[in-house]
Amino acid sequence: MNKIPKRLKKEPLIEAIWQVQFESAGAGDVLPGLLYAKLRKDYPGIQLHRLPTADIPAIVAQMDPNLRFAAKVRLESSEASFLWQVGDRVATLNCRKPYTGWTSFKKAILDLIQSIEESSLVPEPQRHSLRYIDLLTLDEPPDLSALQINMQLGQYQIKKLPLQTRVELADGDCAHVVQVATPAQVQLPEGVRVGSVVDLETFIAKPIENWEQVRNQLDLLHDRSMHLFFEHLLTPQAIAALDPEY
Repeated sequence: MNKIPKRLKKEPLIEAIWQVQFESAGAGDVLPGLLYAKLRKDYPGIQLHRLPTADIPAIVAQMDPNLRFAAKVRLESSEASFLWQVGDRVATLNCRKPYTGWTSFKKAILDLIQSIEESSLVPEPQRHSLRYIDLLTLDEPPDLSALQINMQLGQYQIKKLPLQTRVELADGDCAHVVQVATPAQVQLPEGVRVGSVVDLETFIAKPIENWEQVRNQLDLLHDRSMHLFFEHLLTPQAIAALDPEY
């Protein structure tokens, strides 16, 4: 069993996302303005951007599962690694590269939860999750050698073939959705990079009752996500190559 490091000096993480889903009339129209006013105190240069999905009629978005939880507005600032997104049924906090670490990310999540709760627009959350997107470049893609994945189709070994796959895993009170794509091209601040993308989303598998429950579940989501990533996804050789600190 792999030991979970405190951090990786050669960090493959390109984005971390906390998302909450809810049912609330008008949240996508009113909540962005409330968040903007509050965030300006810490980030004077923050800007509010209307996304193309904001022009989709509400009835169309509600009926289309691909649009139902789409964000309508983005708030971002060059002064922060974070960006905030809000839709009629969703709010997200995104931490772009470089990752600020769990302590800082969790604090920003708690601040967002407080803002949503104080708005009185969303009395009850329905689902929340932590999602980590990593770009592995240890091997020339397509190559799954850095992952504990063994796939075969008849006589065909898929270790070094182009691949896109998605799997759902149960994990006690949590569940995971793991998506792997190789080769994948990603646009980063330093330019375009090619590698293997590992997209891991972890969420609570049972109904959520209130915002206090969401707060109390954040560390559980983080712990279970790290456990799966380091103990069941990355190989010991890959972890060593990423220069871990324990």
